[in-house]
Amino acid sequence: AVALAVVATACHTSEGGDVQFGKIAINATTRADVTEANTTGKTVLDESLVPSDNDLKGEVSGNGTTQTWATYSEFEQALNEGLTFPSAPHTITLSYGEKGGEGWSKPYFEGSKTVEVPMYGLSVNADIVVGVANSIVSVETSEQFDGYFPKSSFKINGVDWDASKKELLFMNTGEITFTCEAIRPTGKPTTFEGRLLLKAATHHKIVFDLSTAGKAVVNITFDDEIVETIELEFELNEKA
Repeated sequence: AVALAVVATACHTSEGGDVQFGKIAINATTRADVTEANTTGKTVLDESLVPSDNDLKGEVSGNGTTQTWATYSEFEQALNEGLTFPSAPHTITLSYGEKGGEGWSKPYFEGSKTVEVPMYGLSVNADIVVGVANSIVSVETSEQFDGYFPKSSFKINGVDWDASKKELLFMNTGEITFTCEAIRPTGKPTTFEGRLLLKAATHHKIVFDLSTAGKAVVNITFDDEIVETIELEFELNEKA
């Protein structure tokens, strides 16, 4: 965990005196764990994906204004130079990465806290946990699926899935679309597609399986629950 401790010293430039200003003490901790969907297990991200204290961007909004800093060192310098916080509710946000960005090795970290800045130069604590705010998605196929479909490719929100990559695929929370283009032994293509909902700081798995119990069907599983069953409109031993 990365621990930060910064005090924003109150000052003033108006006639009201420092009675109208207060202090904010920021205590931030960065967490790099991600929940494995439908389990109690956790995955800790590789250190290369986790921000250091200076990687964090700072933002303070309140009293009708918003101020931002590209790095924490710039934030700290502004505080040391006498940054003013009038007595009013303020939201402090610390973040890392591209908000809204999707792709391989693109985690987005964020944490925020709203506090009431006191008067008379008093201080209020802002304890902020900066954690993974987007989602991780992976695709798996069963032996039966691979046995019948010798070639298959997948896209998640338009991003190509590559099972050979050791990187993690990060997606925004909320609804995503996925597609699977599978080639039958005859060379004919088959398309599977759907929509799913992702949660923050969660590793979701999409699994494609072929069942031949009774009719031949493809089961699409999301987080260990079957979300779609598609009956194949052909025989597994077709020659055409």
